Amino acid sequence: MPRTGKSIVNFTAAFSVLLFALLLGVMHGPTPIPLRTVIDRIISPNASIDSVIVWDIRLPELVAAALVGGGLAVAGAVMQALLKNPLADPYIVGASAGAGLGATLMQEFLPFVNMMAPGAFVGALAAVFLSYLLSRGRGTTSMLTLILAGYAVGVILTSVMTFLMLLNRQDLTTIFAWEIGGINGVTWSRVAVVVVLMTVSLLVIWPYAHDMNALLLGEEQAHHLGVPVRRVQFVLLVSASLLTGAAVYISGLIGFVGLVIPHVVRRLNGPNHRQLIPLAFLIGAAFLTLAELVATSMPVIGPIPVGLVTAFLGGPYFLYLLVRQNRWKQGWSR
Repeated sequence: MPRTGKSIVNFTAAFSVLLFALLLGVMHGPTPIPLRTVIDRIISPNASIDSVIVWDIRLPELVAAALVGGGLAVAGAVMQALLKNPLADPYIVGASAGAGLGATLMQEFLPFVNMMAPGAFVGALAAVFLSYLLSRGRGTTSMLTLILAGYAVGVILTSVMTFLMLLNRQDLTTIFAWEIGGINGVTWSRVAVVVVLMTVSLLVIWPYAHDMNALLLGEEQAHHLGVPVRRVQFVLLVSASLLTGAAVYISGLIGFVGLVIPHVVRRLNGPNHRQLIPLAFLIGAAFLTLAELVATSMPVIGPIPVGLVTAFLGGPYFLYLLVRQNRWKQGWSR
């Protein structure tokens, strides 16, 4: 199948799965709602209980899950291209832990000022820059050093969050839930904040799709192709951190989405970021929406944080990639 036709099929399939996941999520719950009623309430909301459940409880959480999944997937794709590292994602390079700590600090020390989103953004940006600087050596970035630096930064920041948990025992449950990731009690006002932040970030990232393709060849080759490497790296790093900060602001720390989804997209559609970025957003959104549905439907034990579901699925895949990376001989972008 020609590349264009294949991309259209993949986009159509991803969008269909996302729509299916959203409808299924709205239908499912302690009070099941038939599909016809769901569609009627979405089109014509009213004062009925069904309408309140659809519009005020389930849709905000499902839309938030889709935004978080899509945002983390794009952030992972950007960081993998930026750092030429197939094992990079917001979680591994410390951005998620930094965003979580930044948001938690704002919540703890400025509880009466809604500064969680700026705190998450600043924390993510600071953590990524620290990991990136620690991994730099003579103008190059070592993949192994980057992974180790990101892991170390994440452990340190998580330790600080744990200290805050002990220091503020009355907020122990809230902070713990933040650390393991979950999408509960989300309101449309918080969703609106995330929509604005992610829209700005995606609009900034999109024009750099061809530059990301060039960066896969290496910084020197990209420079010879006319790419302003340092400026592009800075803009992409800030934008990916903004995506991560926005995701953590509404969901806490959800790992492995940014690692797994870009690899799935490359297998399905190739490494061209002009198609990879939007397709990663759609597949990431569908993936986390389905994961949220699984998390809220666990038998016997009841609902669990969606971060546990993504860790259960993504952890083994990360180990598979790590083993496979050691066997690669011809580059990871093919």
